[in-house]
Amino acid sequence: MLDYRLPTESELMAGAKRALARRPKQYRTWIAEGAPPEHPSDERRMRSLRSCHRPSHDIRHQYEPPADTGAYVPELSARLDNDRNLTDGARRCARKIAELTYRSNRAGRALDVTVSYLVKALGRCRRSVQRYLRQLEEGEYIRADVVAGSRSRMCVGLLITLCTPLFPRHHKKKWPGRLTNPGAAQESQNQRFIDS
Repeated sequence: MLDYRLPTESELMAGAKRALARRPKQYRTWIAEGAPPEHPSDERRMRSLRSCHRPSHDIRHQYEPPADTGAYVPELSARLDNDRNLTDGARRCARKIAELTYRSNRAGRALDVTVSYLVKALGRCRRSVQRYLRQLEEGEYIRADVVAGSRSRMCVGLLITLCTPLFPRHHKKKWPGRLTNPGAAQESQNQRFIDS
């Protein structure tokens, strides 16, 4: 009968010590002291053995940090983060759509956009962005309607409407307006020539 028992930690360590004892002594000293071997292929093998489990810092390409434009994502519902049916890319796409909608059509909560624009904004391929939009539509976070051209009836873009599950309860009806009038002076200019 076959034995399916997993070995204990002490049995694993004893087996590793036996395997290390069977190796040539010269090989063990190369690993410990880091002495250069005679053959170039041995040097490559030793370098690999000395650094095989260390994390490499130059594997991931680092991009330049984006410029600070002052744009921000408005408050969204935590349901977006807790929904396990969405991928991280779909969540990021929803935030980007909410940011663009907040800046361009805050009252209507609808955004005229093309998939090509979202591809550039998210840095993903067209099929990934289409998959993100489909996931958000299935979760009822957005409603995407195709905008047809007036002459050719070809698709000229999408009209993405943000739906209720995307918003927190206190912003279900509307996003808050601006706190100040952007054209108004910040403080009174009446007494500006009087020394105080």
